Amino acid sequence: MIVEVEGLARRFGAVRAVDGVSFAVPEGERFGLIGPDGAGKSTLFRMLATLLVPSAGTARVFGLDVVRDLWAIRPRLGYMPGRFSLYPDLSVEENLRFFASVFGTTLERERARIAPIYTQIEPFRDRRAGALSGGMKQKLALCCALVHRPELLLLDEPTTGVDAVSRREFWDLLDDLRQTGLTTIVATPYMDEAMRCDRVALLQDGTLLATDAPAAIARAFGRP
Repeated sequence: MIVEVEGLARRFGAVRAVDGVSFAVPEGERFGLIGPDGAGKSTLFRMLATLLVPSAGTARVFGLDVVRDLWAIRPRLGYMPGRFSLYPDLSVEENLRFFASVFGTTLERERARIAPIYTQIEPFRDRRAGALSGGMKQKLALCCALVHRPELLLLDEPTTGVDAVSRREFWDLLDDLRQTGLTTIVATPYMDEAMRCDRVALLQDGTLLATDAPAAIARAFGRP
């Protein structure tokens, strides 16, 4: 298994943001986390990305503990947070070169890896990231998450706030990546996006209600 989560919990004072969640994700799967705002998706992602220490339970990524082995895990992860987190005053190309350098590589060396996405934004390579449209920002963020060839891609609500066309284009790009065998965990509040995953975990108020094929989740719980 690429990811193994057992009884994972995170509390902020009296608030239980994630409460005893358990699931596993095998290599090559596209695993979805679906639920409304406040369901605990982002908190769960931050723990898997080694950015937040669990209050209880365990999470292993590549067989490594997210607390003890964070420095071994981080270079093998690609993480795209829900909010646009790149440098708005740097250009498209400058952002890509910076994130490549953080992981000890170069844009030139990794160009083939991100080519299907980068070719769509390369005409704007000199434009400041903060001046891009919502859809272009998401594509740039995806490029930055992939530029070091991660083994696991974590996408926290990657299409929230973008138009319907950009949403569809983004998921088409994920379909292209799927052909490479990349393991992906993606959070979404949209059932139509969840339907494009292999399996889906339904979260509500920090609790995992069910894990199943997306069609089965839709039948059992309706369309969140």
